Amino acid sequence: MSDRQLEPISPKEAIDWYLEHRHDELREATRRTHRSGLNIFRTWAEEEGLDNLNDLSGRNLVAFKTWRKSETDLNTVRLNGTLGVVQRFLRFCETIEAIDEGLAEKVPLPNVPPGEEVKTEVPEDEQVKAIRDYYDRFEYGSRRHAEFELIAEVGIRLGAVRAIDIEDVDLERLVIHLQHRPENPDVYGTPMKNGFDGERIINISPGLTQLLDDYISHNRNGATDQFDRNPLFTSYRGRVSTTTIRRDFYKLSRPCEYEPGCSHGREVEECEATHSKQAQSCPSSFTTHPLRKWSIMSQLDAGVSKEILSDRVDVSVPILDKHYDQRSEERKSIRRREELEANLEQYAMTDGGQVIEENDEG
Repeated sequence: MSDRQLEPISPKEAIDWYLEHRHDELREATRRTHRSGLNIFRTWAEEEGLDNLNDLSGRNLVAFKTWRKSETDLNTVRLNGTLGVVQRFLRFCETIEAIDEGLAEKVPLPNVPPGEEVKTEVPEDEQVKAIRDYYDRFEYGSRRHAEFELIAEVGIRLGAVRAIDIEDVDLERLVIHLQHRPENPDVYGTPMKNGFDGERIINISPGLTQLLDDYISHNRNGATDQFDRNPLFTSYRGRVSTTTIRRDFYKLSRPCEYEPGCSHGREVEECEATHSKQAQSCPSSFTTHPLRKWSIMSQLDAGVSKEILSDRVDVSVPILDKHYDQRSEERKSIRRREELEANLEQYAMTDGGQVIEENDEG
């Protein structure tokens, strides 16, 4: 316990102070994350009748963690995220004499098991191929088709897909310029996750270039956004939201969307996942991030170096290794052997480890 004089303050007032204090140093997306986590903390405080943060104790923090776990089915990673936000908030509260010194360090952060820290959901190669085949044949050049192929080929983030303007796409040079555009500190525009450091020029294949050209020419809604910019991906309202793109992916990744019947044994006519707003309830549906992982792993298999891929997808090599390269050791070994055969003479005449005898006649 500290002997210093604490100043009474309600949780709501302290949260408002904290968000205002950090407004200029946090990106809008991070501010939303902090606001969401602290609103959860405020709801708990109201239920507990805690109207003065001076009374907060370590025992209360353990109770908050237990309450949060019981209220929702959270994995350890998400629970850790909420508690981490609360801890940063409480460190601020210490500086304004709202709580006892050292209380922030009593937030019970759980140890995240290694297997839970790295998410492993990645679509199977067969599923990605089936989706591609269907859209190439039946919905070529649609918005969903273009969104899917862009992430499948390049591996960029959802926010980057949404941020692209028509002017960013150079069809002649086969490149897309990804630019950080946070219109001003008070408006959530189209920022890159890593700010200006995330700006880059990405190369795209002739096939993807043609697909984007056909989408723009035949299926893109000509709407502009609220800043009079020309988004690549639009709805009748203007630039598509991240929610709309996720919904597009949930829809297109349902097996009943691209093949007859249901691979989960459900009656398609009775399945709730066939409804657009419930597409995510299909066990096979996925959104953009699993496809981003699939793309990164596929590019590694194709021989793209981690250093080049790091720049292409805007993620450091250590993070790429930890969170994105989920290939099996056998799969990695096959890829390494291909590299050895291509670059070292003593490996150049092997097939699965067995030497191939040369034909004397050439």
